[in-house]
Amino acid sequence: MARPIVYGPAMSTYVWSARLALAEKGIAHELVELDFQAMKAPEHLARNPFGKVPAFEHDGFTLYETQAIMRYVDEAFPSAPLQPIDLHQFSRMNQIMGIIDSYGWDCMAFGIAFQRLVAPRFGFPVNEDKVAKSIPRARICLAEIERIAGDDEFLAGERVSLADLLATPILACLGRTPEGPGLLEPHAKLRAWLGRMEARQSVQVTRPPGV
Repeated sequence: MARPIVYGPAMSTYVWSARLALAEKGIAHELVELDFQAMKAPEHLARNPFGKVPAFEHDGFTLYETQAIMRYVDEAFPSAPLQPIDLHQFSRMNQIMGIIDSYGWDCMAFGIAFQRLVAPRFGFPVNEDKVAKSIPRARICLAEIERIAGDDEFLAGERVSLADLLATPILACLGRTPEGPGLLEPHAKLRAWLGRMEARQSVQVTRPPGV
């Protein structure tokens, strides 16, 4: 059986989430690094016509969209299940993942982390207006994720789930921006959760350089 392949830049939070799912399952994989130009090349558009990352391949089966990839990984490899059986926990996992995709990525990953960590590295202009407008929405996202998680050790219960793996890269990157500590400071439970996640081997072996 061939190793799964993940296509995309290691620094992408969504690429990192896909790799985290594989690492949590104990599955070795190959990362094919793509820069911004390569993401728009015909070869990659054949994998994802929207020119986004990650794209994924396993034994000739191809897939894109991060949640679809993560769910495939969980179903394809039986070890260490990443989706709760309990209906309420399963629903909370899906709710948090929906918050991240619908609201959190734009404000926390692109609106703040990309502007502060990625744009300067590649000589892109920093959109200060985007940063300023992202902060209020980021506050709502963080408050809701912490509220939904409650007193559980992880975001959807007492075991790591896909919600943790989707959220960790974004919050880890956010925490390394000038705005991050202030945004996270009111959320002691979320900060403790992030500390537990960043200590996990899966995060350490997939962490992008510079994060």
